[in-house]
Amino acid sequence: IENELDRIDILYGFGVRQMGIAYSQANMLGSGLSEDRDGGLTHFGRRAVDRMNKLGIAIDISHSGDQTSLDVIEASRVPVFITHAGARSVWNTPRMKPDEVIRACAERGGVIGIEAAPHTTLSGDHPHHSIESVMDHFTYCVELVGIDHVAFGPDTNFGDHVGLHDSFTQHLAIGKAHGVVDHPRVPYVSGMENPAECFSNIVGWLVTHGYSDEEIAKVIGGNIIRVLQEVW
Repeated sequence: IENELDRIDILYGFGVRQMGIAYSQANMLGSGLSEDRDGGLTHFGRRAVDRMNKLGIAIDISHSGDQTSLDVIEASRVPVFITHAGARSVWNTPRMKPDEVIRACAERGGVIGIEAAPHTTLSGDHPHHSIESVMDHFTYCVELVGIDHVAFGPDTNFGDHVGLHDSFTQHLAIGKAHGVVDHPRVPYVSGMENPAECFSNIVGWLVTHGYSDEEIAKVIGGNIIRVLQEVW
């Protein structure tokens, strides 16, 4: 939208019901997570958040910087989403969110969706990216903020997701977002290979690990629907 607030209304007219504040790099609204310095939400960004609140557009801070994320959570009159990320305490890269941001999001009623794109939600226990790595982030976030504020945002593609990242790494600042932590390279996330596999395998994992039907219903969509009902 650059610095044109009315473009939010135009996008709403086209049917857009969710918008991110920044995609890794800074823009007129705030800072992305790949920036060395995060100046937080700008004055224009606050106007944009207010406009999205009034229209009924869900706000996503997955690719926003830490301070910008905190500012958006504070400025928004309704809960916001971290649609696809993980816990930095589990895997220390800028692409993951610190406890402070995850807690702030949950305290205002929001939800974090656990990411599963290749080479994102790794863990010290499972550095070879698999569904077990992803679920290490899930269990950590559930313990941190409670099961009502955690969901899944796998963010996987059909086809060569790693090849896409390699092709666009400079344009999308993917390298800076993922940090410099050494880890094994994989062609796909084992058990979360593509959108057709993700949720059936997630449900299978949750059943195997003793989660109740009520808990599973919350994390595979119920929590997100609850927040969208408030936002929309």
